[in-house]
Amino acid sequence: MTYSILIVDDDWMNREVLQAHLESVGYRVLTANSGPVALELAAANEVDLVLLDVRMPGMDGYEVCIHLRNNERTAAVPVLLITALEDEATKTRGLEVGVDDFITKPLDALIMLNRIRGLLRMRQFQQELVRRERVLWDVLVQYVPPDVAQQIMVHLAE
Repeated sequence: MTYSILIVDDDWMNREVLQAHLESVGYRVLTANSGPVALELAAANEVDLVLLDVRMPGMDGYEVCIHLRNNERTAAVPVLLITALEDEATKTRGLEVGVDDFITKPLDALIMLNRIRGLLRMRQFQQELVRRERVLWDVLVQYVPPDVAQQIMVHLAE
């Protein structure tokens, strides 16, 4: 399976270096130079992970993450926040808006790839869980009314 990663950074050199590195290890890469462009790409494409710079003019990485989390299509897509800042306020704000992990600049390629692999494994497990829930639902509604099936699904989720 080829995973699709969206790189969001206003610095063209950062985007190109990240893109070249990620493509060299087999990922499909989309790039955006701003928050609005990133949201358009994420809405129009199946994205498995977002690498998101925190400091961008106009719409910063936090705001982009809020929009991703509020969109049903992208709500579960892992977000790896790229930042030059290592302070607690940056991390706290990132957690508040739904960031899954952080990586600091300058980027260490090995650490970045390990974090990406971990987040993509998490994404794969989430997708498998959703698929299995759909299968279970399809089976249940063959034998019980939908309202009973819904109660069973809620009970299993607890």
